[in-house]
Amino acid sequence: MSTSEFDKYKVDHLFLLIGENPLPNYVAAKTLLAEGGKPYLVFTEHTQKPAERLQEALGLGENEMVSLDNNESNASEIKNTIRAKIKEIQGNEDNANKKKFGLNYTGGTKAMAVHAYQALLQPRLEDPQAPQYKLNPEPIFSYLDSRCLKMRIDQTSNPNPFDIPQEYLDFSLEKLFKLHGFTLSKPPKTNVIFRELVEAFVNYKSEWQTWCSKVLRLEARKKIELGEVKNSNDAVEKIFELGGWKNATELRNVALKIQELPGEITALLKQNNLLDDNGCLSIPQIEQTSIIPKPKKANEYPEDICTWLEGVWLEDYVLQQLDNIKRESLQECSIDQAGMSFDFDKKSNIAEFEFDVAFLRGYQLFAISCTTDTKPGLCKLKLFEAYRRAKQLGGDEARVALVCFCCSGNTKKVQNDFLAQVNDPKVKVFGINDIAQLTENLKAWIQEVDK
Repeated sequence: MSTSEFDKYKVDHLFLLIGENPLPNYVAAKTLLAEGGKPYLVFTEHTQKPAERLQEALGLGENEMVSLDNNESNASEIKNTIRAKIKEIQGNEDNANKKKFGLNYTGGTKAMAVHAYQALLQPRLEDPQAPQYKLNPEPIFSYLDSRCLKMRIDQTSNPNPFDIPQEYLDFSLEKLFKLHGFTLSKPPKTNVIFRELVEAFVNYKSEWQTWCSKVLRLEARKKIELGEVKNSNDAVEKIFELGGWKNATELRNVALKIQELPGEITALLKQNNLLDDNGCLSIPQIEQTSIIPKPKKANEYPEDICTWLEGVWLEDYVLQQLDNIKRESLQECSIDQAGMSFDFDKKSNIAEFEFDVAFLRGYQLFAISCTTDTKPGLCKLKLFEAYRRAKQLGGDEARVALVCFCCSGNTKKVQNDFLAQVNDPKVKVFGINDIAQLTENLKAWIQEVDK
C-alpha cells in the first residue's frame, strides 16, 4: 500500500510494549506517529535497559516512560497502569486536539499484549460512572511482522500488510548498535581504499595464501620453542610453533620477500610504494599509505597491517561487492548502508564483534562473517557466532551469511552442519568457488531471502 494510505493509521499517542529487543519499537515509533505525536514506552524491571536506550534514541522524557515494575504477567496492574496513563494524557490541555490513540504490541510479554489491548478498548472500566466509555476515534492496533517485514494494522477486513516507508525510519548501523548499548568509537569503514590490490588477492587467492603461510607468518609471528629432536643425519633440530605477531618495533624491521608472488600483485605493491629499497614488502611503507584504518595507538598499527594482509582483506573485498550492488540501485536488492571495522568504545562492554561486514535494507540487518580459513569446523564456529550476534541485534528479521575459503564440498558441510542445529534455511555459506562472482551471488541471496 502507498505511503498516503499508511498515513491514515498514524496516531497522536502510541503505546509501545518493550521487549528485550527495542528495534521493533523504534520502527513503530518512527512510522506510526502523527506529526507532534508521542510514544509511551511500557516496560518492566526486566526490560528497563532496552526502554532507556529507546528513550534516548527517540529523545523522550520521563513522562513517556510507563513502568509496570515486575508486573509483566499481572492482568490488573497492566490494565490499571495503562488506563491511568490514558486518563492523564486526556486530562492534559495540550492534547485537546490530539485524541487518536494506538498500541503496537510487537514487544513485551503475551500477557502485556492481551491486557494492554483490553485497556485501550475499555479505558474507563474501573470507573463505575463510565463503564462503557470508548476512545473516540477508536484506537489503532498494530504489529510488526518479522516474517514479511511489514506492519500489520488490525482491521475488520483483512488487507495486505503495509510496507515500511523507508523515508520515516532515519536509521543507520550506528543507531542499531546504540539501541543495544554498543557505542562505536568511530564511524564504520564504508570505503575500500586499495580496490586493485584486494581484487588481485582474489584473482590469485591460492598464491597469496601460500605466501602468507611461507613468508608472512614465518617472518612476522613469534616463534615459540617446543623442544629439540635429531634428524636423519643425527643433527639436532629445534621444534617451534608460531605464536602471536611480533611487537611493533620488530615488525617494522621485518623484510617480507615477494619473489614468489604473481607479477600482478608485485607490480601493484611497487606502484604504490609499498616496497623497501631491497624490493621487500615493508610494514613502515604500508603505514604511510593508510591501506587500512589507523588505530588510536600507533604501536598497534603494524600488527593490524599483518592481520589485514593475512586475511582481513577479505572483508574489504566483501564490502567492495556490496558497494557494487548499492551503485546499481536495483529495488529488488537495494542496500541503504554498508560498513565494516566496527570499533566499540570501552563502555560498550564488548570485547569482540562476531560479524565482520554488515548492511541495512530499511531496518533489516544483514550480517556477514568473513574468513580465509578452509577448516569446516572453524568456519562453522564463525557462522554460529555471527548468527547469535545478528539475531540479538536485528531480531528474527536479521539475515546471516559466511564468506570463507572452504572448497565446494566443505562449504556444503558447513551449511548442512549448521542447519542440523539451527533451522534457518535463509542462512548462506559462500565458499572459495563463489568468491570470483560474489557480487552476483550476494544479489541472488538478497533476493532469495526476501521471498
